[in-house]
Amino acid sequence: MSGQTITKSLVDGLEKQASEYTVWDAKLPGFGVRVRPTGAKSFIIVYRAGTGRTAPVRRYTVAAVGKLAPEAARTQAKILLGNIANGADPAAEKRANRPKRDRLTFDELAQLYLDQYAKVRKTSWKNDEGYLKKPRAKWKRRIASEITDDDVAELLEEIGATAPVGANRTQSILHTLFSWAKEPGRKHVPINPVADMRRRYQETARERVLNDEEIRTLWWGLDDPELPAGRAVALALRFILATMVRPGQSAGLLILELVGSTGEDPQYHIPKHRVKKRREVIVPLNALAVATVREAIIRDDQGAVFCSWSTAAKGADSTGNESQVEARPQLLPVTRDALSAALNGRSAKGKGPARKGIREHLGLAHFTPHDLRRTAATIARRGGAKREDVKALLDHLEGDVTATYDKYDMLPEKRLVASILETELRKIIGIGALPAQKPILAGENVVPISEGERRIVGL
Repeated sequence: MSGQTITKSLVDGLEKQASEYTVWDAKLPGFGVRVRPTGAKSFIIVYRAGTGRTAPVRRYTVAAVGKLAPEAARTQAKILLGNIANGADPAAEKRANRPKRDRLTFDELAQLYLDQYAKVRKTSWKNDEGYLKKPRAKWKRRIASEITDDDVAELLEEIGATAPVGANRTQSILHTLFSWAKEPGRKHVPINPVADMRRRYQETARERVLNDEEIRTLWWGLDDPELPAGRAVALALRFILATMVRPGQSAGLLILELVGSTGEDPQYHIPKHRVKKRREVIVPLNALAVATVREAIIRDDQGAVFCSWSTAAKGADSTGNESQVEARPQLLPVTRDALSAALNGRSAKGKGPARKGIREHLGLAHFTPHDLRRTAATIARRGGAKREDVKALLDHLEGDVTATYDKYDMLPEKRLVASILETELRKIIGIGALPAQKPILAGENVVPISEGERRIVGL
C-alpha cells in the first residue's frame, strides 16, 4: 500500500490481517509502517545496500510504533537514508553488533539441532530433518530468538491446509528443537514459542490393511516390466511384506547383516542405529524373504542389499574441464523415502513430466510402506500366530520394568510367526513350496536366483 502520509490517526487505524503488510509514506520514499498478523506495528525503511540494480535490498526497523511518533520516526528514517546514500548499511551494522545468540538464524539453529541432538540421540533423525524443511524454508534468515508463537501458528496453518498430520509432526519437532535450544548452557533462544501450544489437528489411528486381492495384485504387479519404479525398490517393498520389518530397516539392509545362512536359520541382524531404543534385533527370514534378497544381490561387493544403478555426476579434470571425465554408473542403496516416493509417484515440476506411482499404476487404493508391515502382521495373526509372538517379530517394546530385566529374544517364537506368514502369503499369491536353495553368505560370491526359482516364488 502506498501514496498515504503516515500520521498517528492512520497508524492507529491500521488493522491486522492474515498476512503481513506495509503502508508506505507519500512524503518519504522508502519509509513505511509494517503490520504483522499478530497486530504488532513498526516503522521501517527499505533500501539498497550499495549501488546498481544488483545491490541487495535490505529492510531495517526504525522503531516500534509507540516508541516513536510518526513524525519523529520519519525524521529518523530521513537521517538513516541520508547515511545510506553515503555508503552506510544500518541493517548489516545492527547484525554485527548483536550478541552471538541474537545473530543465530533459524536455519543455523535447525542445523545445530540436527547435528548436536537429533543425529546423536534419535534413530529417526531423518524424520526431524524432513519435517524441518518447511520451517527452514519459511524462516531461513529469521533470527531464531525472534520467532514467536504467532509465527509458529501461521506456519502450522499453512501446512495443515493440505497435510494436517504433517502439521502435528512439525509442531512436535519444533517443540523439541526450541526446548533443546533454550536449555541452560546453550540458550540460543530465550523462550520456547511452542511450549503452550495445543495440537491443532485431530488424528485417527492408522488402520489400513491390504486385503487378499490387493496383496495378490501388488505381489505380481511388482514384476510388471512397466512398473514406474526400479527393481530394487520393488523388492524392498516386497521384503517388508515378507518380514514385517520397518521400511527404513528394509531399505537399509546390508549384506553383512545377513547372518546364520549356512544352515536352515537365515536371519537379519538389525544394528542398534536402525532400531528404536538403540538395541540389536534379530529377524528370522522365511523362504520368501530369502528369495527376495537373493534376487536383489547382484554383486557380492555391493554393500547394501537393495541397490539401484545410478550414473555418477561428471567430475572435473585438473584443468577444471568437466567434459573430460566420463560419468560412470554406480550402485547406490535405496532409501526409505524412495519407497514412499515410488508408491506416491511424482507431480510435474518445471520441465520434468509427471510420473505415476505404483499404486496408481496397479489401480490400488492409498497405502504406505508401513501399511505393508501392518498387513503382514494381520495375515500372520489370521493364520494362527499368537499375538505376543507377532508383537515380538514386530519389535514392539514392552513398557514395564520387567522388560528391563527380561532379555529373552523369543527367536523360536519369531521363527514360527515368520513361517506362518510365509504359508499365508503363499495361499494368497498362489505359489507352492520353494526348491532347496544355496544359503546366502555375507562376503561369498553370490549365486543368482534361477529362472525356475524366479517363476515359483513370483520374482
